[in-house]
Amino acid sequence: MRTTNLPTTETTQPVVMVDDSYTDILLAQLCYEDACRENPFVSMSSGAQLLEYLDAVEAGTAVMPAIVLLDINMPAMNGFDVLEAVRRREAFARVPPIVMFTHSDDPGDERRAAELGAHGYRTKPFTVAEYVEFFETLN
Repeated sequence: MRTTNLPTTETTQPVVMVDDSYTDILLAQLCYEDACRENPFVSMSSGAQLLEYLDAVEAGTAVMPAIVLLDINMPAMNGFDVLEAVRRREAFARVPPIVMFTHSDDPGDERRAAELGAHGYRTKPFTVAEYVEFFETLN
């Protein structure tokens, strides 16, 4: 896993996963629960949903995410486009921590994620045990 140290968060701050694959979200949520994390797990199926959620954060009607796991390969607005849109917003220039989450191990994708301000880049785990371990290592 290639991520920077993530800040300690309030247990009310959700871990947000943005992925267009229902199967990937379901697997991640089950593994998150197995990791016994206290933060709520919130899933979204598109970058547009994340941007709407962040509008609510700015309006004071939603809680800042503890971390965002952002799939790169999504239709309409891919993860890189979403990350760019988030980082253009002053309120989110540094937070929330964003980890690009994908099946790709292309060094170019990792480099682009870093250039756009991602806090890390991670290929999706292939086993339940790897997923649970990933969630257990989040601060």
